[in-house]
Amino acid sequence: MSQTAVVPLSGTLDRPALRGRPVSHAESVLAWSVALVAALLLTAAFLFLSAGGRWFVVETPSMGVAAPVGTLVLDLPVDVATLEVGDIVTFETAANPDVVYTHRIVSIDADGGLHTRGDINGATDPWTLTQDDVIGAPALLVPHIGWLFRAAPILLIGTLIILTLTSAFTDRVTRTCLRIAGGALTTAYAGFVLKPFVNVTTITNTSSPDGVEATVVSSGIFPVRVDAVGGNTVHLVDGQVGSVVIHELSENGHYQLMSNIDLDPVGWIALIALCAVPLVACLVVGRVEAVRPS
Repeated sequence: MSQTAVVPLSGTLDRPALRGRPVSHAESVLAWSVALVAALLLTAAFLFLSAGGRWFVVETPSMGVAAPVGTLVLDLPVDVATLEVGDIVTFETAANPDVVYTHRIVSIDADGGLHTRGDINGATDPWTLTQDDVIGAPALLVPHIGWLFRAAPILLIGTLIILTLTSAFTDRVTRTCLRIAGGALTTAYAGFVLKPFVNVTTITNTSSPDGVEATVVSSGIFPVRVDAVGGNTVHLVDGQVGSVVIHELSENGHYQLMSNIDLDPVGWIALIALCAVPLVACLVVGRVEAVRPS
């Protein structure tokens, strides 16, 4: 009859490591920096809302360069008795209860009634404001940031779709690169829908024996060059107003304006570098994975 000897084991069995790769010092610093910034922003938002603050995004160019389209308006409650001519206020009126305006005070009645006008508007607003109409006065006007708030729904939905569609890929490089490309595509779509970068609006048209004088305003982030076919050219920055005179009209009396990005060489280099970020990020991801020790 055979016997089986049981030999006691000394030591432990070798098992594969369950931990991932060590976190680098740079990654730790970045993570803590992001957490600190997020905490500061949340604290500031809490204090702002606790003080009765409200925020709005400018959607029309009526305030010109003072508050271009896409400006984030941070309002705090204000006593109208403390306001002066030249101050900017945010208000609602019974005539348009669903519209919020941010305009400049141009005159004040003896009884305290406020009269306002947009900086590039030709006429004073047809109402007199009282304390009940005024929402507040801007504590801060932040140009361009309002575009992010308007784009937030598109970016959020696009991100969720991309994460869902790419979760089926098990290869880390493929999955990450697809997500980078999807994020770039989502951002491009938001730019196509909202047109935050280049947009020119015609305010007025005045006919004369020499042709048509058109007043235009830029409502995009980038500086633009507006060319009138058969007329002159103007260079505008966000919120700036300019005039073009068109001498050559079509048979139907129409004219044509063309707008293009008007950047200096440094600006073009910065724009090209920004557009190349997704490609560079994908190359970095592939290179890091290729040199990662197995």
